[in-house]
Amino acid sequence: MSGHTFSPIGRRDFLKGTLIAAGALALPAMPGCAASGKKIPGFDFEGSFLLAHANLVDVISGQVLENAWLLVDDGKITARGTGESAPRAGHVLDMKGHYLVPGLIDAHCHSTASPIFSMRVSDTLRNARQIKRNFELAVESGVTTIRDMGAFSGLLHHFIRNIEKGEMSGPRVTTCNAILNVMGGHPEIPPTDMNLFAKPASVFIGMIMNNFRDTAEMEECLEDNARGASFIKLSLDDKTLFCKKDKTIPVYSKDQLDRVFRFAEKKDLPVSGHIHFKYGFDRAMAYPFNSVEHMVSDVVLSDAEVTIMADRKLAIVPTMTIGQSFLVEEAYDTLPEQFRSPETLQELSARADYFSHNAAQHCDPVLHEQNLRAMSWFRSIGRDNLWPKKKFLMNPDIYFNMIQNGYVNLRKMKEAGVLIGCGIDAGMPFNYFGGNFREYEIFKRVGFSNIDILRCATLNNARILKMDDRIGSLDAGKYADIVVYEQNPLEDIRVMRSPALVIKEGRPMFASKVLNPGGPVGIAQLAASRLEA
Repeated sequence: MSGHTFSPIGRRDFLKGTLIAAGALALPAMPGCAASGKKIPGFDFEGSFLLAHANLVDVISGQVLENAWLLVDDGKITARGTGESAPRAGHVLDMKGHYLVPGLIDAHCHSTASPIFSMRVSDTLRNARQIKRNFELAVESGVTTIRDMGAFSGLLHHFIRNIEKGEMSGPRVTTCNAILNVMGGHPEIPPTDMNLFAKPASVFIGMIMNNFRDTAEMEECLEDNARGASFIKLSLDDKTLFCKKDKTIPVYSKDQLDRVFRFAEKKDLPVSGHIHFKYGFDRAMAYPFNSVEHMVSDVVLSDAEVTIMADRKLAIVPTMTIGQSFLVEEAYDTLPEQFRSPETLQELSARADYFSHNAAQHCDPVLHEQNLRAMSWFRSIGRDNLWPKKKFLMNPDIYFNMIQNGYVNLRKMKEAGVLIGCGIDAGMPFNYFGGNFREYEIFKRVGFSNIDILRCATLNNARILKMDDRIGSLDAGKYADIVVYEQNPLEDIRVMRSPALVIKEGRPMFASKVLNPGGPVGIAQLAASRLEA
């Protein structure tokens, strides 16, 4: 691709890139985003406060409670009810009939991954700033908790500390640290082939994969990676997702999986498994996985298989958005007839609409443009030459099948009562933080009701994260994680594209408008400006 070759760099460029990357991570929040601990003029979120005259969406009952109130104290919901008999509080925020839903949860993302297919040295600063921006974009979209499915753990814990100290805006983070990975297994791209700084920087920021060569190394990786982790992440497929001539990749032996699960039981850590193929699904069904990630693409599962999945309480976070993102029609001279289903055609339309109207709000426009240009490699380089030339593009055949078969599989899982969560693989190319609404709207097209979708993004995700005692619904005793919408998301799921106010643990993280000061202020009276320091 003209102007986008990636040649080796010299010592001087390496040092320059390292320094600007480090500098980017120290930069304050980017303009236009609301940082943690900001204040709304005329309203004090520090003590106890009351959100009054709201429409509260109860995700458990599926009902909207009219003229509802929530009492918040010390970051938690202490009481809720309806009517005019609300308890007294030091401060009252009149919601003027706006809709309250629980803080959204992203159950599958990679917050410190690069969002582009290949990175130029000159874009190191942009890439570093984008990674920091990911956390801000999450809360701006209403997400107050994320489950990071594989990260540069040193870097991720740096951000977690800054968020917890209130130095930057961001969601609550649970993580597996790195992915526990057989050498050469998915994701089989050596990090140094994606980013020339990866190996020397790993001393400080960690690696996104813990690759092991044998069982002894695996057990060392397990022990080391479990420190500070909330769960263990494995990859279960035996085939690559990339454009490669050799489709097979190595997998864990049965003995290795047995050892992983003994370790997980001892440490009380849930285990999650990446799957795109029936092979990986079958392996997951043979072990006590907490959840599987993504969707089986190569077959339609039988009713019996889905029923067993439900009976075994194996949850899924299908990440259908990644299927939509990698519907690369640019890879074909003419889109093959077998991929011209109504499902893929409507997802192609949704993909084009997102790329044209929203993507540049969620990803640095220069980086997004690089991703778009990378699609020309299918024609200019050719599929079989991509991997040898270190152009790591996904095989679009897999994702056309993921949409076609995945629609059917997802409907079957819903009907069987499988616990279904919500995430978009944010952090991957084309799957940008801030775009979670894409998954909600795919679920709608699959046939989910609006309350089903809201439950997937809140209560179901909380159960998958094993945090439903703390998050996932607006109930007394849980964290005051609240998203406010001007209209009813149960009537139009597109409402979830634009939160008016996002509160995490009783503190405002983001507001699209600022409340006017004086008296019991009302959210409907907002002026179009940003949160004040």
